[in-house]
Amino acid sequence: MPPKAGKRKQKAPPSKPRPRSLSRLDFRSPADGAWYGARVTVQRGALRVMYEEFLEELDEWYDPAALAAAASARGGGGVAAVAALRARFRVASPPLDDARCRDLRAGAPLCVSCPLDGNLLKFYDAVLESVSPAAHYRDAGGEERCGCRFMLRWAEGPRAGSREEVGVERVCCVQPTPVQDPVLDEFFDGVTKLLGDGGGGATASREIGGGVPTDAPPGFQRKFGARAE
Repeated sequence: MPPKAGKRKQKAPPSKPRPRSLSRLDFRSPADGAWYGARVTVQRGALRVMYEEFLEELDEWYDPAALAAAASARGGGGVAAVAALRARFRVASPPLDDARCRDLRAGAPLCVSCPLDGNLLKFYDAVLESVSPAAHYRDAGGEERCGCRFMLRWAEGPRAGSREEVGVERVCCVQPTPVQDPVLDEFFDGVTKLLGDGGGGATASREIGGGVPTDAPPGFQRKFGARAE
């Protein structure tokens, strides 16, 4: 998630450079519904979502053949699956600048850090209800610091539906800008082509080498829903 997110695990030193896309994105994890900073790449036709500051074994993998097959098996379910996956990505949400707090208006979508048991810090969406203005001050380095308080209603996560007042250090701003990432475009264009071919499982298998990239790390089969050859 944005830079103020807490870390659950330190990322292991990579044995080789990890491929990156041009963009840093926010990705809503299917495991806990929280937002994380991530980058994406396409390997052998499969979409690899790489969480920042986490072990490679926690990467998510998505199989275009599986999405195409869902369309055939469920009469268009694959289209819904593609839309749902696309909706898990958005432009990175920057931390609220201390000097810009008064730009916020009631109803603004926010992404806010949520402290959980075990010293976990995860980010979930919330909606701003009101701002309680307070005097700003300068820190030792001369930077402006915000003392305002923000009343919000959680839209997601374990506190969904409840209200909470937080400080600026916990707030990130959700951007309305559409995601424009060449790697995601490549992947979703490929899935759309497979759907246009009638879900073509054989075609999909040829394009992604049987569904299992040769350089897939441990845990790939579990996440990808595929079996090793």
